[in-house]
Amino acid sequence: MSLLEVKNITAGYDGVSIIKDINFTVSKGEIVCLIGTSGVGKSTLFGVLSGLNIPISGEVILDNENIVGKTGKVSYMLQKDLLFPFKTIIDNVSLPYRLKDSWKSTYSLPTSERIKNVIFKKSIARKKVAPYFKQFGLDGTEKKYPRELSGGMRQRAAFMRTYFMDKPLMLLDEPFSALDEITKNEMYEWYLDISKQLNLTTIFISHSLDEAITLSNRILVMSGKPGQIIKEIVIDKSGEKDFATSNKFMKYKRELKDLLR
Repeated sequence: MSLLEVKNITAGYDGVSIIKDINFTVSKGEIVCLIGTSGVGKSTLFGVLSGLNIPISGEVILDNENIVGKTGKVSYMLQKDLLFPFKTIIDNVSLPYRLKDSWKSTYSLPTSERIKNVIFKKSIARKKVAPYFKQFGLDGTEKKYPRELSGGMRQRAAFMRTYFMDKPLMLLDEPFSALDEITKNEMYEWYLDISKQLNLTTIFISHSLDEAITLSNRILVMSGKPGQIIKEIVIDKSGEKDFATSNKFMKYKRELKDLLR
């Protein structure tokens, strides 16, 4: 059974359709990549999936609920890590736990009680996330600030914070684009491992064919104006000792290049 069903989504701005008749499903634990030339509507589709954009028509069914126009139903990570520079890493990644209760529940309290409540929430949130630092490869960074971490480590912290939003689906918008090639390859291996460990369900946008093939279970190729899904490619990595240098990998890459021309 599918975790996500996207049905006949058409969306755009000022009466102009950017994407049209988008249909696909995503199963629990899958990593699915959206790929296409700039301006084809990948970000518009993410806006619809996240509830930030209201489509002209269609439905987005997540866990049997129509989430069109409903924010806070998925986890959404943008290209930059967007960590708060004035907060330690543990306070950055535990932020979702602190935001789960409405600020209104404490706003009406006297100032002294409000301060106690904030301190209490911060302590509880830190305790919840602390055991995961080793699993995310961030052991020892808890009290450091973002400026003290490498790009790859900051990106891991951003992933960790996104994970703690505790939503069934993660949307990642070009999550590795700011990293150098060596760090990217390390992050690919790490993300595949952590996704398997935690059974994460992910849709990500990429402009890199190598990245899309390396990480995905399936690739959805978008093209046209308005943008449509013109091809779904299932990535089969079985039977390959080194998939990245295999003939199978190169075959997928040639197919994608032909589709995007």
